[in-house]
Amino acid sequence: MSKPYSGIPLDEKRTWVVPRWLKEAFVAFAIVSVLAVGISKGVQHFGAVSDRARSAVEADEMDGKPAFSFKLPARGGGEIDLSSLRGKTVLVNFWATWCPPCREEMPSLWRLAQSFDPQSFEVVTVSVDDGWEPVEKFLAAPRTPYRVALDEGAKVSRTYGTTKYPESYLVDRDGKLRLKFVGPRNWTDPNVATLLQEFGARRKG
Repeated sequence: MSKPYSGIPLDEKRTWVVPRWLKEAFVAFAIVSVLAVGISKGVQHFGAVSDRARSAVEADEMDGKPAFSFKLPARGGGEIDLSSLRGKTVLVNFWATWCPPCREEMPSLWRLAQSFDPQSFEVVTVSVDDGWEPVEKFLAAPRTPYRVALDEGAKVSRTYGTTKYPESYLVDRDGKLRLKFVGPRNWTDPNVATLLQEFGARRKG
């Protein structure tokens, strides 16, 4: 009985044996590559150690141009329109559930939003997660003292020039960009309250 034709003559088939040194070199290269990618991602998304160590009010001054107006899906339904908040001081915070520093600063953002009059100041947190599921799982509470929007695909985030998470932008009552905060902050620092009051935000009570 004839054997099925394999497409390669039997006398030309060879068994390839990879030398041990080549295998070890390949494994070492793979490990170094993974570590390099991990470090790069860490710096890109979480910021360097020096960024995290910045004081609560250290920020980059912006040029005072109008903030990019966006409309994004809001948690609980509807949408968040930044332009509709004109007349208030607004802190726009870009974050993600997979970003440890973002998660760490959320409790202080919660307390910040609670301590100011919502008629004069609002916190808008913009998640760049892929869908609402991880956001809902992280927030847990049915309601938050700040607004939560979803920027799936990070289009708005990139428009603002965000390269690391978290990043926050202070928008004044005229809708102009005033300050950019790179990296996490302790938003309950008394100096933060003083800074916000200089831009017209009023504390409760």
